[in-house]
Amino acid sequence: MPRYKAVVFDIDGTIVKHISSWRYIHERLKLWDALACRYQELFLAGKISYKKFCDLDASHWKGLPDRRLRRLFRSAAYAKNAKKCIGRLKDMGFKLIAVSTGLQYMGERVKEELRFDYVVYNKLLSRSGVLTGKVMINISHGGKARILRKILRRLRLKPGEVISVGDSAGDIPLAQLSGYSIAFNSSDRRYSRIVDYDCKTGDFKEVFDKIVSVAGL
Repeated sequence: MPRYKAVVFDIDGTIVKHISSWRYIHERLKLWDALACRYQELFLAGKISYKKFCDLDASHWKGLPDRRLRRLFRSAAYAKNAKKCIGRLKDMGFKLIAVSTGLQYMGERVKEELRFDYVVYNKLLSRSGVLTGKVMINISHGGKARILRKILRRLRLKPGEVISVGDSAGDIPLAQLSGYSIAFNSSDRRYSRIVDYDCKTGDFKEVFDKIVSVAGL
């Protein structure tokens, strides 16, 4: 029986190239303005809550057709070799889990195209196909471990049977909970220091090879 039975991934900056689906929308719609930057600064400085930060960000897109944002994410690029390598992990029998503080558009695409077993993400709300400017927070900043524990209970898996893959400080809780942790193009020094393996090539094949190696396959 293999020691590791599941792999949990972050999405933004890990499976896909863009580091934030929130910022991806702003930039594609040319709305990454001084105000959006200011919201981010206020949150990082601890002056507003994560929920408030998300609400302010989502308010930029109030009134836009939901389908317009879905179209934007159809062209979002996967990391080099990520799609092929994750497909091979699925075929090898690993349960695939993704937990992301990003938005539904990429989360839904990952679930469908890469055959993930569980994908949890935050969601922009719409009414009659039009964005309301509100957001449903399913994963808060720093809350990925709590969500993963719930998923593992459903799958009847132990944290030690999971390998985690992420890219930022938000993935530290995953690294601390999982049995083995991998950073892929880490943007955070602390995260790079605490993971079991720090991948820096930009090629997902290195992540795949490490997973196969530690799983003894």
